[in-house]
Amino acid sequence: MKTKISLILSSALLALTFSSTVIAADVFESGKYDGIFGTRNYKVYIPKGIAKNTKAPVVVMLHGCEQDAAEFAQGTRITQWADKEKFIVLLPEQNKAYNPYKCWNWVLPVNNTRSGETQVIIEMLDVVLEKYNADKDRVFAAGMSAGASMVNILGNCYPERFKALASHDGTQYFSSATAMDFADVVLYGPSVPAPTAAQTGYNCSMFVTNRPTQMPIIIFHGMNSPYMSPAHAYQVESEFKILNDYLDNGARDTSYFLEKDVKFIPGSAGTYGYNKYTTTNHKHVVLFERYMINDLSHAWSGGVANLPYNDPKGPDASALIINFFKTFGL
Repeated sequence: MKTKISLILSSALLALTFSSTVIAADVFESGKYDGIFGTRNYKVYIPKGIAKNTKAPVVVMLHGCEQDAAEFAQGTRITQWADKEKFIVLLPEQNKAYNPYKCWNWVLPVNNTRSGETQVIIEMLDVVLEKYNADKDRVFAAGMSAGASMVNILGNCYPERFKALASHDGTQYFSSATAMDFADVVLYGPSVPAPTAAQTGYNCSMFVTNRPTQMPIIIFHGMNSPYMSPAHAYQVESEFKILNDYLDNGARDTSYFLEKDVKFIPGSAGTYGYNKYTTTNHKHVVLFERYMINDLSHAWSGGVANLPYNDPKGPDASALIINFFKTFGL
């Protein structure tokens, strides 16, 4: 039975199934990673009107299953935000040769390290930083579903490379120790406890000399998802809180923590109601934001209408992500 569920989930539960006929109006530059971990393409968007001598920040956008870079860019409107705020967008693409549904393989143990697909994304980033003279000290990452799960891995294993993260319907870093319980993890939440995952994440970058003292994250999850349990959002936040506790001073002593708050924002004609959870660190900076959105299914909140797995009703996840990133230097 679990084998059957796993097969169904592989094609549907984690998937962002977008129409292949969508044509994006934006002009992208294309690149290819070709290395020890295979071949993958990526797209780069350079904002309109940016000065040639500008050392622009970079936002890495990781798509979900059965989606490509251009479709994800269109659904999130990330290129419009790039034009407004003058940042470069890097959009890696998964190759069907490594997953028939183009899912990032977040569940595999090898990819929960500084290796595998996470290294592929980092090497793409290095090429973009050099080619476009971008600002290596202002790099951010956001993703949806399987892409969000990879963002959470990057934040744990490569914290020195990112200033802040955004996870929309993603899973906790190191949510499974074996990948054999994939179906149960998707339906019910991680099988690895958050404290164990956070300790593993802290150890993942243990040899990094310039490891930061914090890793901020903004989290979104639809409460009406029929497959991806909302429990994932709570676990993502819990794991990152503990990781930040370690990053702060190397010990788990809640030294990062000052206060937390929750507010309910009622729905309106164009917005679902949602609960917003925030946690403030000892420097009075909101380090974590979590949006639990009522009636939202497994879709990008405030996305482009008529695109599958995009819901035009807000809150506008893209706007909230950009505002959050700007707090940390975007």
